[in-house]
Amino acid sequence: MSNLRRTTWALAAVLALATSGAAAGRLYKWVDEHGVTHYSERMPPKYKDNSSTVLDEQGRVVKKNSAGLTSEQIEAIEKEREERKAQSKELEKQRRRDNALLNTYTTASEIDDARERALAGALQARQAIEARLKSARDKVAHYQGQAAAYEKRGKPVPEGLQEEMDGASRKVDKVAGELKMKDAQIDGLRKKYDNDRQRFIELKEGKS
Repeated sequence: MSNLRRTTWALAAVLALATSGAAAGRLYKWVDEHGVTHYSERMPPKYKDNSSTVLDEQGRVVKKNSAGLTSEQIEAIEKEREERKAQSKELEKQRRRDNALLNTYTTASEIDDARERALAGALQARQAIEARLKSARDKVAHYQGQAAAYEKRGKPVPEGLQEEMDGASRKVDKVAGELKMKDAQIDGLRKKYDNDRQRFIELKEGKS
């Protein structure tokens, strides 16, 4: 059916209903899944969730009913709402960080000085961990040398020596993990102060 024929049919239906007793009340205008416009006294249950227009006896629009939302649409709306909320929180956090930067430092060189102080303490702690790691490894090597001497003489490694060697090896693993964590901390400090410096300059330039 062409659009012209559909429109003609729909107008004829309105005129017919308007001249009948059934049209004394309001009419519903709605579109089915084939795109055909219908007019009726009440919405068929099958199409109750579709969008519709309520007309009076003169064919004037009284009310428009929006189509019911699908579960997918509701989920998408909720997701968008949560994303906007998260963005708002992040913007507020950024505003506070910016204020803290401007209230803490007056020049970029002050950030450089703070960076060096923070790194100095972290690097000093790293040196202490390295010394402990070397000591632990030396102890393992010492026990391994003793065990090799027993094996060279064709004798079994004493149980006590094996326990000491295993304990020293666990100590090496533990201290090595501490060193890895300290390296990650130092790297994080460098990035933090570099980012703070860049953001501080951006804020100052924006103000000027």
